Amino acid sequence: MKINQTLTIMVFLAIFLAGFNIAFADSYSETIDVFKKSDTVKPFFENCYGYAVFPTIGKGGIGIGGAYGTGRVYAKGAPTGTAKLFKGTIGFQLGGQAFSQMIFFRGQACFRGVHQRQL
Repeated sequence: MKINQTLTIMVFLAIFLAGFNIAFADSYSETIDVFKKSDTVKPFFENCYGYAVFPTIGKGGIGIGGAYGTGRVYAKGAPTGTAKLFKGTIGFQLGGQAFSQMIFFRGQACFRGVHQRQL
């Protein structure tokens, strides 16, 4: 009985987080603007070849958890593709969280290496 309750809660949480992620799917430029305003992050924009932006990553769990988000990849400020982030966890945990994330690629070689693996 306890396993069924846990699975029911996890399914509900996954559906909730998936819907939450879709609601912010068009906020790529807004997320980039927020990060560009940060004095700590500005040098990364100035010195990178490209970046991936994830406006909303949903994270949650009850014993077993995970995180998921979709993003857009940019090279020299122009969109070049999409990216997905998935993370699974096992251990003591309870709750949920939503956050934004940026991944910066220092040079063209780093960008190409990651970009080619996704194709």
